[in-house]
Amino acid sequence: MITELKFKRILFATDFLQSSRLALDYAVAFARHFEATIIMLHVVELSDAGIEAELTTLRPCMTRLDAEERLETFASSVRETRVNIETYVKDGFPSDGILLAATTHQADMIVLGVQGVHRGIGHFLVGSNTERILLSAPCPTLTVGPHTLAGVGLVLHPKEILYFSDFTPEAAAAAPYALFLGRAYQVPVDVCQLIPEIAEGNPNLRRKLADEYCEMMRRVIPESHSDWCFPAFHLDHGMAIDEIVKRAQTQLAALIVLGVRKQSQLSRRLHTSFAYQLLAKASCPVLTIPDASVCGAELVRSLEGMMDFSLGSNAGSIQSA
Repeated sequence: MITELKFKRILFATDFLQSSRLALDYAVAFARHFEATIIMLHVVELSDAGIEAELTTLRPCMTRLDAEERLETFASSVRETRVNIETYVKDGFPSDGILLAATTHQADMIVLGVQGVHRGIGHFLVGSNTERILLSAPCPTLTVGPHTLAGVGLVLHPKEILYFSDFTPEAAAAAPYALFLGRAYQVPVDVCQLIPEIAEGNPNLRRKLADEYCEMMRRVIPESHSDWCFPAFHLDHGMAIDEIVKRAQTQLAALIVLGVRKQSQLSRRLHTSFAYQLLAKASCPVLTIPDASVCGAELVRSLEGMMDFSLGSNAGSIQSA
């Protein structure tokens, strides 16, 4: 499965804010590494007056013309890097337009820049548009958050890939992407395994979760013969959730990889979950992988019956093979 993964068409969605500028740097770096085409998109929400003006004059309104001009400014800097680029200005609601474009253009990755507002301890407002895209996208989404380090060049020089897992099917579905990126950049993949609070004091349940999770791992990465597919590896070391969040915040990794699924407990509690804290505080982009359908509905139901996503943790480290 890993050999089938690709990043050949990257959808970069921009709202022209500073966060989008940084996200574009990452999109370009990925595009250069994987020889990909960037699909640059801005979704414009026209006012009633703008819509009426276009219908009356049969000409683009000032809002659309301004968007096209600003998009071309973004695109011109990309063309200087000799990366293939296509530009589109589309009408509609931002999340709807981005999701439709990802499907229409058969994107292998969406890249978003987000700005956040802290709302008390452990709370971070990414915005409903971003949340909907993360949970409904037909492909992985690279989110460049407000604490992501600036200054990325045309070539990424990562030290490692951080892969966050929680014994769920969506986490297993994200594993091939972590391995793929580790191999592509020839860097280690550091695995941080989170254990549900319900299993912290129950060794038998922890072992059962590890066994079922490793069976899922063998399904999604059958070519792997590493420690990834052995339960003991995922049960060896423990870390508190705040320690792992701090690690994501301070570690000079190139990328964090984790899975999300629209109907999971994780998605319904995104704003207060571990995943949400990562988006808030990570010093590197977060790649979220949607949909755990590759793992099978029976295992999904089995694990969801045991999980309440109050998370403890366990971590380990491997070299990508």
